This record gives sequence, C-alpha cells and structure tokens, in this order.
Amino acid sequence: MTRPRVAVVGSLNADLTLLVDRLPGPGETVLSTAPGTVGFGGKGGNQAAAAAAFGADVVMIGRVGDDDVGRRIRGDLEARGVDTSGVRVTPGARSGSATIAVDPAGENLILVDPGANAQLSPADVGEDVLGRAGAVLLQLEVPIPVVAAAASMARAVVVLNPAPAVPLSAGLLADVDVLVPNRAELALLAGTAPPSGLAATAALARTLPGGPDVVVTLGADGALVVPGRDGPVMHITAPAVTAVDATGAGDCFCGTLAVALAEGASLADAARVSVAAAALS
Repeated sequence: MTRPRVAVVGSLNADLTLLVDRLPGPGETVLSTAPGTVGFGGKGGNQAAAAAAFGADVVMIGRVGDDDVGRRIRGDLEARGVDTSGVRVTPGARSGSATIAVDPAGENLILVDPGANAQLSPADVGEDVLGRAGAVLLQLEVPIPVVAAAASMARAVVVLNPAPAVPLSAGLLADVDVLVPNRAELALLAGTAPPSGLAATAALARTLPGGPDVVVTLGADGALVVPGRDGPVMHITAPAVTAVDATGAGDCFCGTLAVALAEGASLADAARVSVAAAALS
C-alpha cells in the first residue's frame, strides 16, 4: 500500500516547558514547580512529527541555526521518520526557541523567539518537493511570503493553520483549500469579535474571502466543519479526556488532518479522526 506524502513548510524550535501552579498575569513572576524540560517543536516541526506518526512520508521545509540546537532539532525529526533534506542551516543564526508554561489544568502560555525561522524564504520552497505531495501543510510562524509562495506552488490539497493569527490577503486565502483556525484566529481573520455559538462560528467562517473549506478547532468541544460557501455544517464532538498538557494538540490535529486528506478522505471523516487524535495527544 502506498503511503500518503505530506510536505510541511514551517517553523522549527527547541521548547523549554515549565510546570507552574498558575499562569502568570501581566508583570507577574511565577516559579515553576518542577525542573524544566527541553523538547523540540515549532508548529511546523510538531505537525510534521504528527503526520509521520500517523503513517505518512513527510518532508520538512524550514530553517535552523548553525548551532547544536539546530543539529538536535534535525536529529529529532529524523528519528521520528521525517525527511529533513528540505531543512536549511542558516550560518550565524540561532535556532528558533519557545518557552512554554503549563498549569495543572493543562492550559498553557507560550513565548516564541523565531530565530532562524525568520530567515526562511520563498527560494527555500521547492516546487518539485511540493508537487510530489498529496497534501501541503502550512502555518504562520515563518514569513508570510513563504506561506504564500508554498500555497501558490502546491498542486495538491493545501491546509493552512493560521497561527499565530495575522490578517491574510484574499489572494493567499484563495490558494488555500482547508483553513484550520481556532475561534480567536477565525475572528482575527474576519476582523470581528470571536463568535459565541456554533451557528455564529459557521456563519463567520463563510465570510472569509476565497471561500476555503474551514475546520474550526474548539478545544474540548471538538471541531466545526464548514464546507466552503455551502454544504452541511458538521459539529464533531471530542472524546472526554483528562487534560495533562494542551501544548501541541492543535498541531496534532493539523498533522493528522493533512494525512487523512492526502489519503483521499472526505473533510468530515478527516476531521473526525483528527479530533480523536488531538484529544488523545
């Protein structure tokens, strides 16, 4: 059986995770309750790892610094079965990093230093690599021109996770097949306040230019599938779990969604699988 192919264009970070009794407020210092742990992520790296774990052949396109952290990031991805031939080393730059605070309920607060991720350019995105993929997976922790270039080059389904959220052009959204925001990201893209209910969320998703299919992630409430300009809206509920750490759950959702779509699953079926995977993560 042929394995689905997914190309991921995005960020690569080393993550320092701190456990805290509560997340800090503005100007507040909070001590961690246990020694910090270092792992590897970035939205791009997380989503690539999730797609590989779900059985896809995955190629990662990104940048790391010319440092030990960059070498460890690449080694971690390779150990997870991700092809890193598209990961460039930026001389003189530090690799991207993030500091993550996690409270006892599993909620988190994340600060990101882009480092070499900010040096990724459209020239780093190979049309030949994207052309061999069944799905191209994008996020917004790298420069927007890179995201736009990858979306326009892709010949397969383009999945965009618009995080961290910034306003996007109608031209870019027109090249996206499936947009995967949370409620807050959807509201920022639409230039309005976050919607309060499922019907309002679906209506807002259909105001976006370009008319992409939209899958709104709802955390513990699952996901809302809103197909383009018409078609039935579907609310997919999430299995009940005891949250330990929500970090990366959305990335797990996006990675598994891209694999399912590359395999030819319908959007609703792909979202159903991804909701379960994200809950388990």
